[in-house]
Amino acid sequence: MIVDSHVHILPPSRTRGLVRWIHRIFPGHPSSEDMTADQVLEDLAACGVEKVFNFVFPLKEEETEPLNAFSREVASAYPDVTGFGSLHAKTPRKEEVTERCIAEYGLAGIKLHPYVQLFEAFSPTFEPMFSKLEELARPFVVHTGFDVFYRQTQDLDYLRGILEGHPGMPVVLVHSLFPRFTLAYELMSEYPQLYLDMTNSVSAMRWYRESPGKWTSHEEGRQIAENLDHFEPLLEEFSSRTMFGTDHPAGMGSPAQVYADLDWFGLPAATVEDLKGRTALDFLEKHCGGDGL
Repeated sequence: MIVDSHVHILPPSRTRGLVRWIHRIFPGHPSSEDMTADQVLEDLAACGVEKVFNFVFPLKEEETEPLNAFSREVASAYPDVTGFGSLHAKTPRKEEVTERCIAEYGLAGIKLHPYVQLFEAFSPTFEPMFSKLEELARPFVVHTGFDVFYRQTQDLDYLRGILEGHPGMPVVLVHSLFPRFTLAYELMSEYPQLYLDMTNSVSAMRWYRESPGKWTSHEEGRQIAENLDHFEPLLEEFSSRTMFGTDHPAGMGSPAQVYADLDWFGLPAATVEDLKGRTALDFLEKHCGGDGL
């Protein structure tokens, strides 16, 4: 079974904004502003995808409850969608919102995208959420990396403190700290509750491998070169805790192109099977209340 561990089925107004954003970055991107949930899932099904993780994220505090309710509705309407909830830094009573997402709405965990939401996720602000997630043994999924692209940074020392202080909370580092693969390798070696999501990192690395000269004048290119030796070992040694998705409808190309980027590396078959679905199914069973979500 192929499981896309990173999809954004959002309300129509948010989908339009997301697709406009990706068109500014990739003018020829095939997604359309009026994409529906059915269309997103049909595009993925054409690539053999049978189950997806759906992520929402409020840009304003007042979006928190409506988006979490929307995530529940999508997951209820589509058996192949596992919904996640989200919060904003200004959301009050974070522990109560977290518990409602999981206990009442049946969502799998909490996802934050701090660069787009414009706050620091690795901070005391979210300690009530971390504590509740650890109590419920549910995952914290968080965007990491692509700092040069977003022109932002994250408190990675505090991240290590979160991993130390909340060992019962599974953590998924979306984009795998791109391009800090050396640090990702170290953290994966130290913390068994840690998972990676290689969405977009694989496509970016394929681009780099094909044309490294185009990156030499960029800070990101220098960082990739410094971490290059740990990229494939990270995938192969920790494939049982590494997932992969398309970021559809705002990924680095069509879903077919994103999966082609993964195949381009010629990784061992067992590694590819883990990334394309086996790890995600195991993750659902172990940490999200079962694969029936």
